[in-house]
Amino acid sequence: MLQSPGAPADNTGNALAFESRARMASTPRPHAHLRFAILSFVLVALLAGGLVALLRADAEASLTSGAERATLGLVGEPAVAALGGNAGNESAVTSTANSLAPFVGGSVLALRVWNDSGLVTGRGADVAITQPSGASRARLETADGTDVFAVYLYQPNYTLEVDRAAAPIDNTIDSVQAGEARDVVLLALLAFACLQGVFWLSMRRWAGEHRRLEYMYTRGQEIRASLDIDDVVGQVTRDAAKLGEAQFGILALYDPETGDLLLRGTHDLTLGATQEHQRPIDEWYLRRAVATQSIIIATQPASQFEPLFPPESDFSGQMHVATVPLAQRDRVVGAVAVIRPVSAGSFGASEVRAVQELADQAVMAVEQAQLFAKVRSYASELETSYDTTLKVLMAALDTKDDATEGHCERVAKLTVHLARQMGMTDAALVDLERGALLHDVGKIGVPDEVLHKPKDLNEMEWEAMRKHPLLAGVMVGKVGFLEGALPILLYHHERYDGGGYPFGLAEDRIPVDARIFSVVDSYDAMTSDRPYRNAMTHEEAMLEIRANSGTQFDPAVVDAFERLMESKPHLQAHTPHPISGDHIDHDEPARRPNEEEPAA
Repeated sequence: MLQSPGAPADNTGNALAFESRARMASTPRPHAHLRFAILSFVLVALLAGGLVALLRADAEASLTSGAERATLGLVGEPAVAALGGNAGNESAVTSTANSLAPFVGGSVLALRVWNDSGLVTGRGADVAITQPSGASRARLETADGTDVFAVYLYQPNYTLEVDRAAAPIDNTIDSVQAGEARDVVLLALLAFACLQGVFWLSMRRWAGEHRRLEYMYTRGQEIRASLDIDDVVGQVTRDAAKLGEAQFGILALYDPETGDLLLRGTHDLTLGATQEHQRPIDEWYLRRAVATQSIIIATQPASQFEPLFPPESDFSGQMHVATVPLAQRDRVVGAVAVIRPVSAGSFGASEVRAVQELADQAVMAVEQAQLFAKVRSYASELETSYDTTLKVLMAALDTKDDATEGHCERVAKLTVHLARQMGMTDAALVDLERGALLHDVGKIGVPDEVLHKPKDLNEMEWEAMRKHPLLAGVMVGKVGFLEGALPILLYHHERYDGGGYPFGLAEDRIPVDARIFSVVDSYDAMTSDRPYRNAMTHEEAMLEIRANSGTQFDPAVVDAFERLMESKPHLQAHTPHPISGDHIDHDEPARRPNEEEPAA
């Protein structure tokens, strides 16, 4: 016997968690690619723009500093060496100018010498005079509007100003900045493309997961919607084989009372064949999966599975088996196993996970189906006990008055036909039939001397007879499952015009069950022999019923009864129903004292 697990894993809520993920995954996301493309383009463009601005500023600063250093190295320092210490002496202006002349030319537009008093001398282009302010470089302009790049070299007695054409420097800066901007744009485009690729792959993966979850959720809903255990077993074995990409599926259920595993179903996906089973199974991988509540993956000989499947199933060599328990917390339901040939490869993590998610949902479905099967079994037993109760009551009634033998069954059958003709539901027909079968049960409380009196009833005896519907209500009202039968028992002697008993109800105040039964009961009484008259023919009884439509009977019921008899002639009374001698039938108006006896 399989022992109950000692330390079960906590899987409570797995099915609910799966449903939550499935609902989230099934949320529609229209135009997600377009929205992400726009958003990512704006983001990349902003980042690229900021990076270009930073690189332009850095390139300008770096190249300007480079131009300054180059100017000082190539012109400024050699000029200072040529000037020596005389440049600041105004008396040496001529020699100073001659010293600067060799350095002016090419990109060097001018050289000027400044001291504290101002410009000492200059050589070259006419540049707007700007007193050095301590800056190492400056942007100036010649008289003809040419941009000048001025570099200052400070000495103890003077400051040397070197003026170069700014255009070559600016061209170099523009060229470098353009190259860097081009590189940034290319990098941005590459980043944008990479983002789209990553997003597309992610969306593709999400879409695949969405389809899987949606399928699993739909299958779980369909499985849980079934209340038939065989149907649930068939769905679980088939879906397990499909989701696990296997060829075969097995479902075994755990019986906590005996500790046994019962094989309930197998499915061959290739053949599309599901087989139902109801026998113990002792395979170790199923037992271990249930006992440990863990996934068991093993390899078994193909011959081990052949008895479980149809003869047409293809088995050969070795088979991979993945077994997943059907369990939640301390509840062990069973195990599902998927099987495929070794040639198909081992079970992957995604395949096992899919079977496990199916198993998590199947737990509730299997328990629900098992519970429904038990309830149905209990209901069947209860229905049997109901029938037994009815038989006891009818036996008591037959013992009390054997004159009614066969009458109750006849009127019950005909009442059901008429009620169905009038569109009553099957559920209502059950109570209607029970009421028809027991309509005379109140006679048990009528004294025998009144019930079997062969002659007229006196006033007191008539009152005793009129109480039998109330006696029936008192008796049956204590039996819960017969509560729906009370309308017929209490009101089947009421008349449509209000002249009946025991309450004198009229028209719609009389329950429809009783109005239907009243027509059928009278028809059966009229087509039965009486000690004081012979039975009427079917035609005579129908004429009598039509004549009393609107007085004793509901006209709508009479119309329906006529249509029923026309459409189903086999229900008509073709031979008289026998009633024992010296019997007074209270289903016809009871004769008061001194009333004439009807003609035979």
